[in-house]
Amino acid sequence: MTHRSVACTAQRVIAMVSALAALAAVASCGGNSSEAGSNEKPVIKVLVQYDSTNRLPIAKNQWVSTLESKCNCTIQWQIVQQNAWAQQKSAILASGDVPDVSIRAFNPDDAAKFPYFENLKPYLKQMPNVEAFFKENPSAKRMVSDIQGNLEVLPAGMPSGGSNQHWMINKTWLDKLGLSMPTTWNELIQVLEAFKTQDPNGNGKNDEIPFDVTALGTDGFRWYTPMLALGSTGIVTQAQGGPFQDGIYVEKGKVKEWLTSNEFKQTLQWYAKLFKAGLIPENALTQDGSKYGSALTGTKEVATVGLAFAYQPAAFGTHANEYVAMPVPKATASMSDKDVVWDASGDYGKYENYHLAVKKDDAHMSNILKMVDALYSPRMSVEQYYGDIPSLVTEESTNTYKISDKVYSDPNVFYSLGPCFAGWFPESLKIKGDPNITAREKAEAAYASAYGNYKVNVDSMPIWVKLDDTDEKTFDGNNTQILNYAIPLIAKWMNGSSSDYGQAWQTYVSQVNKLGLQQNVKLWQKWYDKYEQQKV
Repeated sequence: MTHRSVACTAQRVIAMVSALAALAAVASCGGNSSEAGSNEKPVIKVLVQYDSTNRLPIAKNQWVSTLESKCNCTIQWQIVQQNAWAQQKSAILASGDVPDVSIRAFNPDDAAKFPYFENLKPYLKQMPNVEAFFKENPSAKRMVSDIQGNLEVLPAGMPSGGSNQHWMINKTWLDKLGLSMPTTWNELIQVLEAFKTQDPNGNGKNDEIPFDVTALGTDGFRWYTPMLALGSTGIVTQAQGGPFQDGIYVEKGKVKEWLTSNEFKQTLQWYAKLFKAGLIPENALTQDGSKYGSALTGTKEVATVGLAFAYQPAAFGTHANEYVAMPVPKATASMSDKDVVWDASGDYGKYENYHLAVKKDDAHMSNILKMVDALYSPRMSVEQYYGDIPSLVTEESTNTYKISDKVYSDPNVFYSLGPCFAGWFPESLKIKGDPNITAREKAEAAYASAYGNYKVNVDSMPIWVKLDDTDEKTFDGNNTQILNYAIPLIAKWMNGSSSDYGQAWQTYVSQVNKLGLQQNVKLWQKWYDKYEQQKV
């Protein structure tokens, strides 16, 4: 869902001109679907958006031939790179000439605005693999269905779920300095002070960064935001998507805002202590995102960062083996262990809502349904994601697959579709040899108790709740004003350059509410309640 709108008429005109200019590049997407190949089988035109130019040509995959035999058709593939898709997407939607099948291309919002896509709900019985996906993962079905249950885009289910947001701490430094894993914010400050003063990387230089954080921006509080620390106060974050990124959260089914909460104030005051003590770089809140990522990898010789928010140890490059996930520290020692929570982005890591759409009233619907069902079979999902069986994946048993080391041996070569696929991974499916699954599961284990302290979708915004177009525009307009006003003030409180939580704080609270914060809460409560009645 888009939370940033652009209303400039001139920009719209430019976009339309660009879209029309791009039509020639995508003319082969749609057209007459009654074409037949040399063998008289129907030709199905399939567009796939790639996420990298390093992916091999799709025709090199042996599973493509299997797919053609399953659908009794000839597939004409068109690959569009991610950096070119925005323009080509506009061109396709402007023309109305969509491909027979689109993979990782159009989302439910597109389907709601443009009447070009087939409602697949009546066809689920003809796609038993998709039906099985939805039976095991009702959240996946709800996230792509509208209030009435119409289903015009299919999601994908990734090999593993869980949040990609984790406190990652240098365990090697802890051990070297004889320190225990901190369990409270005060204990963490003591650890960070030791990281700063006791040369834990052993190179004799004062080059340690005890704690690095991402910058604040007017686009909201997104991946790896410093506000993940709100979990220590009991507020459930969702940094990977949804309205948390704009100051909204849910508690016991009630939508609230955290931008004026006492928990937020408490978090800002804690960060101010860290900045004043030199435990966070003074330019952290304004540094470019690429500098944050490069800082995490340290130097060739030593690690230089003690603590950061990251997805897994791999974020720290060649020093990955020094880092582990740190359980959520309590904001205060007096808090109960049951009061701390952790980021509820699991569904955002598990599912994506834009992975397969079918042209409305397509002339070869029967063939297409067979194709879709084959794509969503467990075996072909594995092949789409990792590569061909048996050359890149070994099928050890019906539900167990071993990924070849070759798949990960060259970081510049991607053999198959990876996360660009249209498929899913059942819980019964066991994948061996995927280092990303292993690392995520290990990191997530540190948060098991914190996850148990709240109810997903009751104390967090369900992934399927979304605003309609009218309310989305209102929300976006409010949000732009709120964040443009609030972020500079938040940065000053956070880095300690302001400590006025009296009149200045009251003025801030009053102003963000005037700019629409409470209206935003009401909008999300309205749609949270509406989706309770969703017909799926």
